[in-house]
Amino acid sequence: MSQTRYHMTISLSFIMLLLVCAGDFWTTNAHTFHTSLAQMEYNAQEKSVEISLEVFTNDLEAVLSKRSGKKVRLDKTDGAAGLVLAYLQDTLNLKNSLGEIKKLSWVGMEPKADAMWLYVEAPMPEGLSGASLRDRLFFELLEDQVNIAHLKYEDKKADLVFKPGDEFKAISVTQREQ
Repeated sequence: MSQTRYHMTISLSFIMLLLVCAGDFWTTNAHTFHTSLAQMEYNAQEKSVEISLEVFTNDLEAVLSKRSGKKVRLDKTDGAAGLVLAYLQDTLNLKNSLGEIKKLSWVGMEPKADAMWLYVEAPMPEGLSGASLRDRLFFELLEDQVNIAHLKYEDKKADLVFKPGDEFKAISVTQREQ
């Protein structure tokens, strides 16, 4: 599957999830569904996992404000990137086959309309075989939060969905259709 086609599939999956989760979206306020999307890809050359997260900006600012005890604006608060990375270290955990949690490194962030793309990576020389993931973004803030993770490893893929109360889930990769 080509890179462009893969990203279109991811985007369509995200849109479909948003429509399903929206429920009474059209009759109430503009943000009644709560979800995040993680795209994770193993880079064999760098021996690391590259992670792109799409989150709602207002949810991220709300959780960072709650954690820091002061109003956080991603575009105005000094040290916002450090706050985001610390939050991700606490809520997005990747374990190798030995049960070791991998440390995330900051790459950057990019605003897109009412969403924010966050970019981090984790060294993983052993690859994703036997690894597991836990994604608890915004669970302390939103009881109906749903987090989706799409993973690519060599020519394989895995899709995981996390809801409040979920713990680590094994990354079971399957062969990608040609």
